Amino acid sequence: MSYPELQRGDQGEGVFQLQSFLNRVGAMLNADGDFGPSTERGVLYAQDYGGQPVTGRAQGPLWTWLETIPEPFPALDTNGLAFIALEETGGLAYYSTNTQWPHFPGEASGITIGVGYDLRMNTEEDFLATWGNVLPEGVLAELTRDVGKRGTKTRARELRQLGITVPFKAAWPVFVEKTMPRYYADTKAIYPSLSRLDGLCRSVLVSLVFNRGNDLKGKRRREMREIQAILKEADREGLDEEQITSILARVEDQIVSMKRLWDPGSGLIKRRQAEANLWRAGLARRQTG
Repeated sequence: MSYPELQRGDQGEGVFQLQSFLNRVGAMLNADGDFGPSTERGVLYAQDYGGQPVTGRAQGPLWTWLETIPEPFPALDTNGLAFIALEETGGLAYYSTNTQWPHFPGEASGITIGVGYDLRMNTEEDFLATWGNVLPEGVLAELTRDVGKRGTKTRARELRQLGITVPFKAAWPVFVEKTMPRYYADTKAIYPSLSRLDGLCRSVLVSLVFNRGNDLKGKRRREMREIQAILKEADREGLDEEQITSILARVEDQIVSMKRLWDPGSGLIKRRQAEANLWRAGLARRQTG
């Protein structure tokens, strides 16, 4: 198949396709059809990853290689998967300057590594099973001290001073192969009809559970319980496609409603709005697809 040669400043469907392909290898792009600095960085990353000349321009060899790369986690739309990774890391540029070091996201989090792997929320057994073949023995031993504990900025600085890093090329396969299957299962446990939704909509619900867990108890989980009820209503027999879509549209309102839980300056408010937008896009695709 013939693909266009693209570079920074280009726009359109070809750029959207390129961004979607780049997300297969972990570029973590917002696929918006605009070849800006983030997409250029994604091209540079992919060329380096694939052992190609690093030019920042998308040419035939890059297209050909990217086309052979399978969807990283077929249960989710690849651009939806990229959205979760982007939210958890800040993107390639931010990862290289900040997130590659063990860090403390704040609030109730623990020390976090890779793509949103929170040491507080995992057992030592899971940590070693997930990262044992990826990180050096000394790094594993040091990070084991943080398993199950709330993080602090002081501890994050200490780990950085020790020179502990998690290269993104190591973090991405762990995220895709180890972390995502777990969170997909956690999401399906509370939203059993997950697999019958559009891939973008599935990504939204997994993003929620990745960020908030799948506990449905308490006032702070009101909207997540309501989403469960909406999905159950949409799964009733005898409904036509228009009725199902109309019911599912109410999920967006519940996601937006969650903004009540955080202060106005919180990045989680922006994340909830982005999830709501992605949900709407998934429903629109369902109607046209």
